[in-house]
Formats: sequence, C-alpha cells, structure tokens
Amino acid sequence: MPAVRDRALTYKTEEVQLTAVDEFYVEQDKIGRIERQIARVRVFALAFLSGMPDLELGVNDLPRQGKEVVGRHDIIPVITEEWIRLEDVEFHSCVSKNEFDETRTIKFRPPDACYIELFRFRIRPPKNRELPLQIRSQIITTGTKIEIRSDILIPGFISRKYGQIPCEDIAVRFPIPECWIYLFRVEKHFKYGSIKASHRRTGKIKGIERFLGAVETLEQTPLEVSSGTAKYEHHHKAIVWRIPKLPKEGQGSYTTHTFVCRINLTAFDQIPEKLPSHCYVEFTMPATNVSHVTLRSLSVTNPDPPEKYVRYLSRHEYAVEMEHTQGQGPNAYVTATQVDKPPELQTSVKEESDSDSD
Repeated sequence: MPAVRDRALTYKTEEVQLTAVDEFYVEQDKIGRIERQIARVRVFALAFLSGMPDLELGVNDLPRQGKEVVGRHDIIPVITEEWIRLEDVEFHSCVSKNEFDETRTIKFRPPDACYIELFRFRIRPPKNRELPLQIRSQIITTGTKIEIRSDILIPGFISRKYGQIPCEDIAVRFPIPECWIYLFRVEKHFKYGSIKASHRRTGKIKGIERFLGAVETLEQTPLEVSSGTAKYEHHHKAIVWRIPKLPKEGQGSYTTHTFVCRINLTAFDQIPEKLPSHCYVEFTMPATNVSHVTLRSLSVTNPDPPEKYVRYLSRHEYAVEMEHTQGQGPNAYVTATQVDKPPELQTSVKEESDSDSD
C-alpha cells in the first residue's frame, strides 16, 4: 500500500531520526565452532519536516564509492571508511525504486511523524571473528539425576574503533520436556507460579556467613545462577536465564557467569527418548553493528537543514549445541583402594555372634 504525504505541515524545529538495526543469527556446535551465520540490516526513519520535501540518504554502498556529491551540512560524522555490498534490497513504498536502480541513490518522501522501515538488505558477515558473547552448555546425566550447566564468558574489546561495548538484555533459553514442567512449578494461593533461582556467590570463603551475618541453607536448590535471574517461562516452554547487562558496572572482561539446574527424577517420572540438543541465546548491543553499514549523509530539499539523529543497534541470536555427558561414579582412588571382606570371614563372624548369644 503506498504511503503518501497528503498535506504540508509546519514545524518550529525540524528533525529526522534514523536507526540502523543489525540482526545477526549464528549456529554453533558444542565446541563453539560456527557452522552457519547470516545477517540482515534494517533501516528505520522518523521525520518531522515542514512542507513536502524530498530526502536523499547516503549509505556506504560500494558502487557509490567516489561518486558522492553532498553539501557540507548534509554530511553525518562517521568513524569508519569501510564499504559494503548490499544484497536483496527491499524498499518502503515511499522510496523511488527506479532512482535506486539507475543511480544507486536512495531518494524518498517519508510520511509525516511515522516510524517506518525505510529499507532492508542482506549482508555477508565477516568470518573468523570472535563473538561478543561466548557460551558453553552441557547436560550431565547420572542415573535419575540430570544437571544442566552453562557458562557465559564476555571477551575483551570487540574492535578497536568501538572499544568495550556491553551486552544488554541477555536471555538464554534451555528447553524442558513437557513431562518435567511440574518440577519447576509451585502452588500459590490462587494460581501456580515458577520456582526462581537462588543467587550463587562464587568463591565463597568457608565460614564467611558468621562475619556477614547471613545464614544460608545447605540444601541445594533446583536453580542457581551467579548473575541475573532464572525461572521457568511457559511462553517459551523453557527455563530462561535473564541478565540485564554484561559486563556489569566495575566488572572486567573474561569473567565467567554460571547457571546450574538440577533435576532429581523419581520412579514415576518419564524420561524422554531424546533430550534437548540446543540452547538459544538472545541479546542486544548498542552503538555497534556487524555488517559495517554506515549512514554517511542525509540531504533535504528544505532551505534550513533539520536536526539529524543516527542510532545503531545490533541484535544477536545464537543457537548453541549442548554437550551430553554421563556423570562420574565413585572416585577412581576410592574404587582402587576399596577392600571387600571375604565371604568366609563374614560367615565365621556371624557364627561367633550366635554362640555368644547362646
């Protein structure tokens, strides 16, 4: 459906907001090797302009390198001079597609005060790059006891030009079989709720609760985390571990954050034929992008240039394979040094006890 600017309005202060959102999807195996990665860029626009102006947006498209002719007031400051190739470009109805096919320029007349997706395109992400968030997960099965353990590590600087950028709104989903859901539900007054994780203090000194005045229960809880919160969410049918921000304030990189889930099954619980094979991670990173897209200039036909605001955001989604292992039995030293009494000795001891009783 075409979007037209039906009437001319007048603003005291003119403003144009542009947002470039990178969507990055990665599939990893259990040792962290990237098996598949795809990326897409979506550019959004919001304009408050007087009259019926035409806008021209300059992107670091490789065919336009060296052919840009823009005014001094139209240039947007950038921190990189990299150029990329746009693939499978899709435009909003307000963009002139014929102009883009002929000159590779993006000219449009946006609707007034509407937040629209101006265009989107595919990009080939760079290979052999360290991911900003690394996770390792495993499922340990020991008889009727199942333990899900996951560790998150945030590396150092993602690049020299961006520096240290935190990962925000982190959500890690561990799918749970339907027959085990009741283990993470608790009955309340008028409804059922979810069991929440207890905070796990790593590196605790023995007897420190006497000095801190905190008394901790010795029994193990089903869910334990070192950062954030975790609970079962029926919308995802999974245990979701949520962390607002990593690294935290005053915390350096290369710090491990741990999640532990312990499931004790009974003889009445069903064991599915196949346990979940992947866990899923979602998070965002402000002021960064994976595709190296740059909005270089914005030209407006109005005599007075408007205020320009450009924002970059990257959304990451990982599908990480979980390692399935079998739990260890007794310690190897205990097994090697264990001495069983011979049956003859046991029989003689029993006879002596019977004679003493007589």
